[in-house]
This record gives sequence, structure tokens and C-alpha cells, in this order.
Amino acid sequence: MALQCTCHMKLTIWFQIVNGNDLDGNACPLPTYNAYPCPIICVRNVAQCPQKWQPSPCGDGETYCVDGQCHSGGCPSDLRSFCACYGAPDIQSDMYPCAMDQTVTIPQFNAANKSEQTLAACQSDAGISVGSWSQDSQGAMWNTCPAEYIADGPPDFTSPFFMTLWVFYASLFALNGLWYMYKLAREKAIKASFGRVEDYRVEKYSDHPDEKAPGSNPSKKEEQEDDTASYISSTEPQDKMVIKAYKRDPFGVVMYIVYGLQTLGLVCMMIAMVYDYYPRGFIPAYHLFNGDALVQSSTFMGMWYVLFFWFATLVIFRSRIPNFYRIQCTYNQGQYVQVEKNEPSVVLLEDSSVLMDTVRAMEAKAKRMFGLDVVVNTSPLQYTNAGTKYFEYQCTRFVFNPETQLFTPHDFELGETNRELRALAGGLTTQEASNRKELIGPNFISVYVPNFLMAVVREFTSFFYIYQFTVLWLFYYFAYWQIGLVDTGVILLSAFLKVVIRLRSEHRLKKMAEFTDNVNILRDGKWSSFSTAELVPGDVFEVAEGKTSPCDAIILSGNIVADESSLTGEPLPIRKFPIRDEDVAYDRLGAGKISTLFSGTIMSQALRIHDEPVSAVVTQTGTATDKGELVKKILFPSKVSFIFDEQIKVVILILLCCGAVCCGLAIWLYVAGTAAWFYAMFCICQLVSPLLPAALVVGQSVAAGRLRKQKIFCVDLPRILMAGKVQLFCFDKTGTLTREGLEFFGAQPIQDIDNIASHRASGVNPAFSEHIPAVKDFPRVMQIGTASCHAVTTLNGTFIGNPVDIEMFKASKWTLEESSDPNYVDTLTPPADTPGEHAHPVHVIKRFEFVHARMSMSVAVLDTMTNKVHIFVKGAYEKIKDLSIPASIPSDYDKVTAGMARQGCYVLALAHREIDLDQIGGLERFNQWTRDQMEENIDFCGLIVFKNQLKEDTAESIAELKRGATRTVMITGDTALTGVYVARQCGMADPNAKVLLADLDKETNRLVWTDVDEPEIFDNVNPDDYLLNRDHTPVELAVTGKAFHWMVDHDLIRKYLLDIRVFARMTPNGKVQCIQLHQERGITAMTGDGGNDCGALRAAHVGLAMSEAEASIVSPFSTSARSVRSCVELIRQGRAALATSITGYKYLILYGQVMMMLKIFTFYFSLSMSQAVWIAVDAFITVLLTWAVSQSQANPRLEPQRPTARILGPQIMISTIGLVVINWTFLIGAFGMLFQQPWFVCNMFDSSAVDVSKWWLLADNFEAEVLALVCLFQFINNAAVQNFGYKFRQSWWRNYILVGLWAAYLAIVSYWLLADPNNFGCMMRFNCGSPTVLHEMGYYGVTNKIELFNTPLGHNVLPVDFRWKLWGLCVGNILTGLAFERLIILGPVHSWLARTFPVERLQVKY
Repeated sequence: MALQCTCHMKLTIWFQIVNGNDLDGNACPLPTYNAYPCPIICVRNVAQCPQKWQPSPCGDGETYCVDGQCHSGGCPSDLRSFCACYGAPDIQSDMYPCAMDQTVTIPQFNAANKSEQTLAACQSDAGISVGSWSQDSQGAMWNTCPAEYIADGPPDFTSPFFMTLWVFYASLFALNGLWYMYKLAREKAIKASFGRVEDYRVEKYSDHPDEKAPGSNPSKKEEQEDDTASYISSTEPQDKMVIKAYKRDPFGVVMYIVYGLQTLGLVCMMIAMVYDYYPRGFIPAYHLFNGDALVQSSTFMGMWYVLFFWFATLVIFRSRIPNFYRIQCTYNQGQYVQVEKNEPSVVLLEDSSVLMDTVRAMEAKAKRMFGLDVVVNTSPLQYTNAGTKYFEYQCTRFVFNPETQLFTPHDFELGETNRELRALAGGLTTQEASNRKELIGPNFISVYVPNFLMAVVREFTSFFYIYQFTVLWLFYYFAYWQIGLVDTGVILLSAFLKVVIRLRSEHRLKKMAEFTDNVNILRDGKWSSFSTAELVPGDVFEVAEGKTSPCDAIILSGNIVADESSLTGEPLPIRKFPIRDEDVAYDRLGAGKISTLFSGTIMSQALRIHDEPVSAVVTQTGTATDKGELVKKILFPSKVSFIFDEQIKVVILILLCCGAVCCGLAIWLYVAGTAAWFYAMFCICQLVSPLLPAALVVGQSVAAGRLRKQKIFCVDLPRILMAGKVQLFCFDKTGTLTREGLEFFGAQPIQDIDNIASHRASGVNPAFSEHIPAVKDFPRVMQIGTASCHAVTTLNGTFIGNPVDIEMFKASKWTLEESSDPNYVDTLTPPADTPGEHAHPVHVIKRFEFVHARMSMSVAVLDTMTNKVHIFVKGAYEKIKDLSIPASIPSDYDKVTAGMARQGCYVLALAHREIDLDQIGGLERFNQWTRDQMEENIDFCGLIVFKNQLKEDTAESIAELKRGATRTVMITGDTALTGVYVARQCGMADPNAKVLLADLDKETNRLVWTDVDEPEIFDNVNPDDYLLNRDHTPVELAVTGKAFHWMVDHDLIRKYLLDIRVFARMTPNGKVQCIQLHQERGITAMTGDGGNDCGALRAAHVGLAMSEAEASIVSPFSTSARSVRSCVELIRQGRAALATSITGYKYLILYGQVMMMLKIFTFYFSLSMSQAVWIAVDAFITVLLTWAVSQSQANPRLEPQRPTARILGPQIMISTIGLVVINWTFLIGAFGMLFQQPWFVCNMFDSSAVDVSKWWLLADNFEAEVLALVCLFQFINNAAVQNFGYKFRQSWWRNYILVGLWAAYLAIVSYWLLADPNNFGCMMRFNCGSPTVLHEMGYYGVTNKIELFNTPLGHNVLPVDFRWKLWGLCVGNILTGLAFERLIILGPVHSWLARTFPVERLQVKY
């Protein structure tokens, strides 16, 4: 190296003295140094040059000048002679250099007498008398500058450069120290003043002096516990936020600017040091240090440490630094607020080993010590027009409450009941709207997306980049600048790609989150056009067809059809109705959902009633809306950490320990002084590859692209890896496992239904009649109920509403018309029996839509044929049984409904009531009835039956998941028996298994377990008895929603959870609770088609929404394919991505281990690899193979095993350590074979015989050549070892990119090893030599210019037979590594170990 370090060679190599004795024990003769470069001869006239030392003749019109170059038009007068010495007097008159590439052969070369032998040999070769350098020499002289003119220190520590250095680095600490003391003094005065004011306020206003008022001073104990004056900050209790106020200070502003200049100055100082390291023309290296390399390198080391810690501090504390240069103060004085919020991460598949627990404890302690256990954000403190303080945090406005002394989001209480909310129809005044807007902010979610430059800056604030770029300074400084440029290019390219991908995602989210439009708002009793950003809670706005809802709102008038697919995944538009004027508590996600508009949904239809504008009252705006909450969760997600994210910290610590070992070896074996530090740092940076973080995520991005081709879209890439570990997969039934639409299968009414009222009066026992398939054959009352009891509407000729209702109405063949009479909601006309016959329509008077919580809907209709008013209630047959008069229920009701459900039928029940309007006070009085009034005293009148058909690929996909060791579970709102039937039909439940169903007995308030196939025989069994005998007689469990909640309340659910196959009659909240319970037991996935599945989809570790909307934000994954096959594809790609991430990690760890092995050998033998080899390894082999490893395709079928996520697990550790041992063994074997060669033992590399300043020529020997070639084979083969598909990826040969690169690289390295000297090999310094030496050996294939070899032998051409032996050894290394991975780690040995020592896994029936 160019540093003047003490380089020495170990005197013994495998107990041999370097070039001491040959294999027979005879002393080695002194070597002949071939092609040793001579110093340049300088003469007054070119003609004085020796004949063979004459410079090449110049072209026509050119003149040979004193700088050794040919110039046209004569020599410029300002040329400096090539023969001049820096610092010496100018040469008098012209002095010309002779030829500059002369070499001589030095026989009996003795490194100890190198200078004298060299001059003597060159003098003899020149054939003339050549003197020493002199500025007034008249004859020939050697161009070797005298020692008195070579700067060799000590440096002038009072020079301008050193004075600048002292002042600058002293200012880094002195100025910031002075500012800190000033800051403490200012803050202490503010705190004291604040305390006096608060003491006065407490004395004046407190009736109880011992009690502390809100925001009052802390106790002495509190002051001792918190010396940062948090008592002039507020803590938001729900989110555990600490809020502190700060203000600017003139001195602080100046210091902040100085801090920025100091940061820039550090970089400039490093540039100056690197610049000074290299000679520049006549200016020698270390010019600023008067040639003292030791002082210069030591100074660089100190500056490097300052740079690293300065930038590390900048990155780690970047969110706190701006406020460090401000003064903490009270809220009244504050200009900024600092928000500190705890955001603990969730670790999936947590490893509780002693090692991991210790590392986590150390990490947690360090974070608490430096305040890194909280997330810090700073926002400007602003004031409303009324003087109220507020700030914006995570897109939400926090307003100061003087009473609680807390900053909280403002919330308006608009009303609790439907009637109170309807009373808001008058809208707001302009003043009130303005006041509310000040408190909650505009109805606009602003998503900040930085420009490309700022995005790059944000990307480089990662700590790993600081590590990378501080290490690169070493490359640039220590004559590794070519490799530094390559690594810089790789890092910048990967960073820019990440920035582009992230910006695309953020722009997509910005487009989805930010929304403005014009809307008519009722202000001061008048309709006026405003921006949607002006909407505040309590505003009344007009709902326009085709527009997007700008907020969450309650419909006040008009009928609306809303497309909620982008928000909930609901496949069909939903019909919405005005909120009713009744004293019923408003539940926006329950009964009130049918009257609620959600932000981001599209108004497919908006129909006026009585020519009044379709209007709605705003309830939530901005991030308070459902859409805003979802966007907020995407913008500011909770940190989710996978197990290998945690274990990688331990791996890096281990690699750093390896680096410390290399550091010690470098000092002991290789170099002393400052050079040892540089080599140790190089070892660390090559052990901990800069590509390591990218390798862990590259599999995710590849998998995301493949999922996109399958129409599965991902908005959270780390979730792909979680999909690879899914153990439990939960399914909705209708629309997910079964087809979207149900097939109408007729009805089964009770006998003589048209006379139901008289039968009830006379006490006739009801009984079911025969099943009737066609609606036209139904009794009149049943026809009316079937045709009218729904919420179906039309939009552009298409039916809109619940798919079941649509199917039922289509089967009725009735006609739906808009009623011209304002007293009627809809008019329905039956088909005429004969053409031209007048059909009597029915008018819908009142309707209560279906509510999941009630599991029913109701409608009142006027039959124009009889002028009777009929009330129909339709819903789940269990619910209708509970609502109906018990005397109207047939005795075999449960048996009939269970039988239908058992056959996979979707069964609804219909109840009826006939009323006399005159008896209840007319239509106006009737319209005031509540839902409960309408749905009481009803008589059961029949069952409506639908067939539930499976999707074509459901059974196959469920079988694939079960084969892949994934437990499949059904969570449905349908009946238990239907769920059991579908579960059996699709193979989710064993068709031959006994199924026990749990339901709640209301009378005894206990669970009753029955056999679904033989309920009469096994009507009250103990499931534990069956579960104990499950190995002999398979058994599955099913529960109803009531049974589920009873088991939760009595803490029994966890006992049976993993035995329950079907969860039936589950409400949306029940589904969420069920998912959360499964998450306690393993990685849980959920899929559904939206609507009532939204909560469960968001709660699951992996949620897959079957939605037509590509940009759905319901869950991390969404698919428009609407097939269970998408679930299989997600698991396949997840497993492949996880396996790929792990193999990419292993490859780079093995890269580091091979590099460590290589470094140890280079330290021991005092050599290096050539520059071209380093570039080939770092720029081409490692980068391209890391990318190629990620291109493996997913296995087309799921295997009954999941890939490991533990990089410290036994499989990964044994694989990595085993390959390291194999590589070490073969490399040692290669050197053992080399040291047995007679042509080598007396031609060993002796560092004392070469110019060690030319480190890139330390590869010009047999040892470095063998080391480089063997390690190149290992670098390449380590990627192939990771390419085995095993059970999660396709066969190794299907990764065509990796196989192609592997074969190409092996062919190239084999060519370098086996071929005779050639241009390609000489570029890498393999089997090459100085041109004259090669010619003497009979090799003429090298035509390119070759820098002279830096060894006495003058070449490193291996004998042909040894080349083939070495190639065979390398091939053996390759085959051994491949066999070890395939047979031991992934093959029969692994299988035997897995059977003998099974890993504890989740024990479930798949």
C-alpha cells in the first residue's frame, strides 16, 4: 500500500522458511529477478540516451519535449521537466527523460541488497555512465530524487491547514457544548417562572390546597424522576403521547445553521484527506503532512471516527436535533411541539431463547437510555382565530383543552338517537361551521409525498447507509477507489430503485387518500356551493349521483345506491335509506349502517323523494372517517417485526466478532501500525455485506410482482413473508367458498296460509305443506311476501341490493316500479295470468332493511286486491322462530329446517301479520311505528329455500391447502348445518367424520352438543369423549354464534378452538373475535368478499379481500379473481418469498465467510487479489447472483411443511457452518497441494522482494493466484447451493437465470485457470507475466499492454498438469457443497433427523 507501514512476512509457512529449502531439503538458490524495472535515465540531449533506451520517435511535425511527451508545433515554454524533483531547485537548462519502460534481469537477486543490485544491473544494461540526480548535471543521471528533497516529516502543525483542522474540530464540540449550557440556563429560568405562576393559580382557585390542579407543578419525586421538565408538557392518556413545547432562540438558530455547516465541513475535510493521500503530478502524496504517512493516516482515522459518530448521531437522533437547538417552554410561549409516542413492535413467531432474550434486553436498555424507545415528531404550534392552540399530527388536528391541560382531537357530539340526528336537517350557520373547522381542521387528508431529491435524502437516513458510506471512505482513501466506485454505484442503484418503488406507492396512496370536489352545503338556511374540504360535522350537504362521498354521513332524505367495493370489498352496490325519525340509539355499524354513507364510496344512484334534494348530515370528516382510519393505518403502520428481523441483529453481532478476530490477525500476521486498522475495517465491511438488507426483502418484491400477475394485489410487502408461515386459514362461506349468487329453490309454506289469521284465532295447529318450486304456484300471501320483503332497487336496468334478495325477486317475476304516490316506497306488480289481464299491484308502505345484528328485515305492504295491509318479516330461520308467536310454529320446524340445511340449502323464514289501519289510527300513525312494533305478534308462514353451490375450484383448492399443512376453518353468518354441509362438500371437513354441533339452550343457559347426522339419537353428548377417541373415529366440531359467545364468556373457547371446523351465525364483531383467538395459536389468514368480513380481514395477520377494486384498502391483499385458488397462490408465493429471502441471506453470509477466509490467507501470506478480481467479485458475481437467487419460481404445489423463518435455527446454522467447513477444507487442501510442487517451493512469494506500495500487484504470485481461483469457484457455487428448490420452490434447474449465470461464471473461471496466457486471463493477473518473460517461456498470445509483474519470477503461469489438478479440486469443492446441501440439509439425513428429533409444532387436524 502507499502507506509507509511495516509489512512483513511470516518466516514460516507450514513450518517452511520462505524460499529456504526445496522438497529434497537442499537450500534454494537465490532467484533471478526477471524484468525488474529500471529508473529512468535523464539526459541533456535525447541523442545521449543509450541505444536501447531511446524514446519512441515522434510523428511528423511533433517534437519530443522535457515532459517525456511529443508535442506538435514545438515545446511549450511552461513545461515542467519530467526529471524535476518536488521541493528541489529547478533543473538548469533542459533535461529529457529516456525510454520509461526499461527492464533488466538481475541474477542472484538478494532482496536485502535490492537497491545496489538494481542500479548495477541497470547501469550495465545502459552501457553508459549514469550519475546521481543533480539540478546542474551535464551528463546522464538517474531520475531518483535525493533523500534530502523527499518530504518525510514531521509535519508543520502550525501550517494554515493544521490551524484550520484544530479550529474546525474544536468548534464541533466547543460550540455545541456552549449552546447546551446556554439552553439549560434558559430552560431552568422558564421552568422556575412557570412554577411561580402555577403556585399562585393553585392558591387562588383551589378549594383544597392539598390537591394539584391540572397542569400544576410536579412533586419533588416527580422532578427527580423527570429532569426534562415534562411537567410543562402534556401526556395524552389513550395513545400515551408526551407533548412538549419549544420556541426558537436567535442563538439556537445560528447554532442550527452552524451545525449544518459543520456537517458539510466534515465531508469536505474527508475529501481533503483523500485528495492528499494520492500523488498529483510532481506533488507527492501526504503533501499537507510533509510526507509523514503515519501522522496522515492516524489523523484520517481520528477524522473517520468523528465522521462516523457525527453522522450516526445525526441519523439516530434526527427527529430530536431540531428541538435541541430550540428552548423548551410553556405552551403559551411555544412555537413548536414535540410529540413522543410509544410504538412497540409486534414480533411474529417470537423466539424466547436465552440469547435472543439477552439481545432484546440489551437493545431495550440502550433505547431507553438514549430515548429511542419512542417515536418523535415535531409539528408547528398554531392558533385558531379564537386563540385556541393546536397542532397537526399524523393528519389529525390536536386541540388544547384548558380544563384537562391536554391536546386531544376534537370530537363533536351530534346526537345519540335517530331523532336527534334527524333534527340536524337545518344545517349550520356560517359562523358555527367556521368555529368547527378551526377545531377539527379541513375535511382533507393531506398526504405528504416528497420530491425525488428529498425521497433520496430520506432513504439515506437509514443507519445502514451511514455504515456503508463511512466504510466507503476507507476504499477511496486506501487506494481502493475503483472498488469504492463500484460499491457506491451498487448502493446508489439499489437505493434509487427503492426510492422509485416507494414514491410510486406513496403517489398511489396520495391519489386514493386526497379528495376534493364541489358540493352543495346548507349554510344559513341556503344551499351554496363549497369545496368538500369545507365540510364539518353537523353540515348538511346534497348527495349527487355519480359523485364520491367526501365524508361519513347519515342520509336525511332520498334513496341512494352506494358502491362500497373500494372500502369494504362488497361486490354489489348497496341500497341506502334515510334515517328514521324515532327514538332509537344510532349504531353506525349496526342497524344504522343502512342509513350511513361512508367516505370514499361512490353514489351510483341518488333519487329524490317529494322533489327534495337528496341530503345527508356529516358525522365524521378527515381521518375520523372509516376511510381516514384505514389510510392513517397505511401511512403510519404499527411496526411488525418478523422473527428473522430480530435474529439478524444477533447475526450482525457475530459477524462483527469475526471482524474483530480478523483485526487481530491483521496486526499479528500482516502489518503493523495504522495499516492494520485499515485492513481490519475492510474485513468488517466485507463480512457484513452492504447488500444484506436488500437480500432479506428482494424475495418480497419478486413475489409481489408474481402475485400481481395472478390479480392479487399487495399494499404491505412484509405481509407476503407472513403468508409463507400461515398455519390457520379462515374462510367466509357465501361468495367465497360458494358461488356469488344462490339459486332459488322454492318455498315450503304452512298449510292453508291464506287463512292463517283465522287458523290462529281458532287454534288450528300449523303444519308444513309440500315443497313448492315456483313462485307462481305459491299461495297469495306467500307470493306477496316473496316479491316484496326485500330492499331491491334498479339502476340503469340492473337490480341492486342483496344478492339473495335479487335472486328471490327475479324468481317471483314481479315488476318493480317507482311509486308516484309519496306515501308509498315502491310499487310491485305481479305477472298477469293471461295477456291483457289486469294485475293487482301491492304498494310498499314501510320498510326496515336487513341488519346483521337483528338477522332480519321487515316490510309493510298494501294489497290493492283486498285492501289489506300485510307485514312480512324475513330473516334467519332461527331468528324468525324467536320472533314469531310460538303457536304459529309447526311442531317439526327444527327437523325440517335442519334437514334442508343439512342438504346445503340456504334457508330463510318468512313471518306475517295482517293489520287494520283504521284500528291503529291510519297511515300517518302507522308510519310512526318503530321496528319493534312492526315485528311483534307475527305468525310464521313458511320457508324460502335457496341452493348453495360450490365454486368449481373450491374443493381442489381446499385440498391443496390441507395438503400444505394449513388448517382450514369456516366462519360464516349462515346456519351451522349449511356450513357443515358446505365444509363436507368442499373437503374442509372429513366427509366420514362425526360432526358435533354446539348450540345454546336458553332455558338452562348451557351448551348442548348434538350429532348433526343423528340429532334424535345423539342429542346431548359430551364432546370430550369423542375427542379422546378421535384417532379411531374422526370427529369435527361446529358451533353457532350464541354457543361461541357463551364459550368465550365461560373461558372454554380456547380448549376447543382448534377442533372447531365451522363457526356459524357469526356477526361481524364475532368474526373479528374468532380471528383474534386463532391468532393466539398461530399465523392466521382470513379471506372473504367484503361487507361483514372487513373487520376480520383487517384483524388477521394475512387478510385477502375478494374485491373487484384493485386499490382496495380493506386488507393487505385483495384479488379480483374471487376464487379460493387465490388463497393457494398467496400461500405458494409467500412460502417461496420467505425461502428466497432466507437463501439470499445465507448466500451473503457465505460471501462474508469466504471473504473472511480469503482475508486470513492474504494476511498470512502478505498478498492480495488483483484489482480486477475484486471488481469481478463485488460488482458482477455477488450482485448478479444475489439477484438471480431471488428468481426461483414457487413450487406449483403446497407441501406439508412451511419454510423456516429462524436464521439462527438449526437447519440454517448447520447449512451455513457446514459449507464454511467444506470451503475451508478444500482451500487448505489446495495450498497443501501447492506446497508439494517442486517448481513452487523455491519460488514462494517474499514481500521483502517486491514493491509493497503497489498492493494491486501483490497478486502476481502463485499463492494469490491459487487463493483467488479457489475462492472464485466458492463465491459462484455458494449461490448454486442456495438454488435447491426443496419443498417451497421449483427444481433448481428451473431457475434459468441463476443456472445460466452459474454455468457462465464457472466456464469463465475455468478458462482463467486452464488456459495458457491470454489477454482475458492477464486482465485478471491469472496465468500471466511480464511480456519479456512470457516470450522467453514461448507464450505469445498476450497482445495487450501488461503492467510488469511485481515478483522476481516475473510470472505466475501454473504448469498444465497442476492446473488440471487444481481444477479437479475445485470441481470436488463444488460437488461436495451441492451434495452436502441436497443430501444432508434437505435430503434423507434431514428427513431422518426430523423424524428422530421432531420439532414442536402446532398440533392440529388439517
